[in-house]
Amino acid sequence: MIWSDCMSASQTAVPYDTDTEKEQSTHQEEDLEPLWKVIAHDDPITTMEFVVRIMVQIFKKPLIFAEAIMWQVHNEGLSVVDTLPKAEAERRVKMATMAARLEGFPFRFTLEPAD
Repeated sequence: MIWSDCMSASQTAVPYDTDTEKEQSTHQEEDLEPLWKVIAHDDPITTMEFVVRIMVQIFKKPLIFAEAIMWQVHNEGLSVVDTLPKAEAERRVKMATMAARLEGFPFRFTLEPAD
């Protein structure tokens, strides 16, 4: 008996999920993209509270990691915040920089290739 003969008129085949395919394709493309380090730099004006908020809201860090990054920036002058595909790193840096400027802070980031 052929598969189509087994299906009744009320049964239909499961439709192909193109959204899942697109998501998997995007993840595969990101996996192939070279990664870039996002580096936050210390300054004498930006508050510690603001740095923690940016780490949580824009870089999606849990609070404990956001605080650790903030302390490293404060004590060592800089900290690697995240390692991301270049386009995503640039997008988050742009958002964080805009938020800093809106609040009057000179908070600064740089990007460098991850080895």
